[in-house]
Amino acid sequence: MINELNNHATLSQYIEENCCENKICVSFDNDINRDSYVIIKVDKYYNSLNLGDTPPSVDCLIIRKCKYGGYGITIVELKNINETRFRKENLALKFKTTLDDFIKIRFGTILDIDYKDIKLYFVSKQEIYKRDLSLKLELLMNVKFKFNGKSLMIQPKMPTPTIKNCY
Repeated sequence: MINELNNHATLSQYIEENCCENKICVSFDNDINRDSYVIIKVDKYYNSLNLGDTPPSVDCLIIRKCKYGGYGITIVELKNINETRFRKENLALKFKTTLDDFIKIRFGTILDIDYKDIKLYFVSKQEIYKRDLSLKLELLMNVKFKFNGKSLMIQPKMPTPTIKNCY
């Protein structure tokens, strides 16, 4: 699948070496081989369509080969903010667009598979310690998404979270 994505007529144009935006990034565990994952810049894809009303979408879609077969996916939104200067509804829509439109409809033939591991990350400078969580961040964590029979929730992360291997 990784080779198919790297050679895909459309998706290959949006594959990048790292998942970074405004100096906020994710990193990869040392035991994940660089050839075993791809990073697709979903927002760049939607922006390239030049639609009058561009749907909100996340920054990165990371697909990685799991250690014992199958694939894992991490969907990442990066925000260079210290405080709760984000709209929960817009952020939730970014994940929804990516799951329901990008993966299921636009590229369903290659991306809509049964993933072993699915993570949704919201990466910002917002303190995520439980007692310090803002109301917006807490509400965001309670937004649930259904994807291929699985219930998913957004996980807030501080920079620079590490993408772990899946098994």
